[in-house]
Amino acid sequence: MHSQVNSHMNLQRQSFFAEQLLSEEGWQSSKFINVDDQGIIVSITDVAETQCKTSFKGAVIPGMINLHSHAFQRSLVGRTGLKGATDDSFWSWREAMYQQLGQMDPGIIEAITAYCYMELLQGGYTSVAEFHYLHHQAGGAPYADPAETSRRILAAAETAGIGLTILPVLYSWAGFGQQPLAQRQTPFGHGIDSYLDLLDSLDKHCKEAALSDWGVAPHSLRAVDQVQLHELLDTLARKKFSGPLHIHIAEQQQEVADCINFYGARPVQWLLDNLPVNENWCLVHATHVNEEELEMMQRAGVVAGLCPTTEADLGDGIFPASRWQELGGAWGIGSDSNLCVNAPEELRLLEFGQRLRDQQRNLMAAPGETVGAELYASALSGGLQALAKPPARGFTPGQRADFLVLNQNHPLLMGKEKDQLLDTWVFAGSAEMLSQVWVAGQCRVKNGRHIEKDKIESEWRRRVVKY
Repeated sequence: MHSQVNSHMNLQRQSFFAEQLLSEEGWQSSKFINVDDQGIIVSITDVAETQCKTSFKGAVIPGMINLHSHAFQRSLVGRTGLKGATDDSFWSWREAMYQQLGQMDPGIIEAITAYCYMELLQGGYTSVAEFHYLHHQAGGAPYADPAETSRRILAAAETAGIGLTILPVLYSWAGFGQQPLAQRQTPFGHGIDSYLDLLDSLDKHCKEAALSDWGVAPHSLRAVDQVQLHELLDTLARKKFSGPLHIHIAEQQQEVADCINFYGARPVQWLLDNLPVNENWCLVHATHVNEEELEMMQRAGVVAGLCPTTEADLGDGIFPASRWQELGGAWGIGSDSNLCVNAPEELRLLEFGQRLRDQQRNLMAAPGETVGAELYASALSGGLQALAKPPARGFTPGQRADFLVLNQNHPLLMGKEKDQLLDTWVFAGSAEMLSQVWVAGQCRVKNGRHIEKDKIESEWRRRVVKY
């Protein structure tokens, strides 16, 4: 039932030469990355295994994984900053977001998503997990194809050339206790049967789309009840589903209080006590967890899906990331609302949030480690795990050939090598520091500019600006 990444890109075997590259074993010099005709790394060697047409002058690092995105929310930038009459929070922001939904049609969704994915590539991401819940028309009427809007996400990813794991969202209730969806939430709504139909339809579409895969996303404990959760997981188990499962959890204090009131337990505690959660699960945000819950998460092997710029924008709180790192917990980063589409900015804000809370420096690394390098490698490894792929802290055979080439001519990178390069990229990174971005052995960004930028921006102007 889980579609593997497929390729219809007519690639050829090729080799790439890198003066410096970050592999699973650490930094290596003067190596060839050998890539098969599916865009997958087969080996890293001293001698090219096939014709080498591309040599990278700057250091080459793996593209970052974006484990949590709502691409359509990129169009909300500039529309949620008006101070309300009462205290603003996630919940008031959500109302502003709802106001935009009634005007969105599949064409607009596709144009926004392609533009957002183009920006993500320019910002250092080469894969994105799209937590996609905008399934139906305004008012809740379904499309003829239950995967209509999901197909538009697939098409946008193919236009941009980014790796995609689409996570269609099961969203049934407005709150704990099966509260009915409000009218403005009806575009999200699915019961179990219609949701499983959506997965079946999406599976067929993914098999026809390059670089695309899918997973499963019960939205949250407030939007999916425990009977649905058990039924969903039982069905997936019967179908031998082995892909990623993502869920929003413990993002706001109100959600924690409501869960305690309804279930008699905190959200993460209840989830891990009542469901067969394992390393394929990504707990998105998990902002408000206590020490016991952190230890439960670590034992279950889950990934913590952290979205620092969105969590800061919404005033959610600060996840105890340095403690999670001490426990050996896996974590990755996501752009979430896509207010920020820059990978190093998420990483630096994650570290800076811990520093502001504890009034100390260099918290997300052990003694003797460079913080930027540790942040990058940990986020890469956790991001891969969140996509149900083997975790790795650098290039390794079996990975897709996704490369970020750092600009050797950028003044801040000159004279630096190895971990100092990553520390510079993470804490001062900008588009000018990336000379190239490659996905599956194909160049998508050159000199900081996406190769389809004019086409994608033209479609944005045609469909989105008037909306």
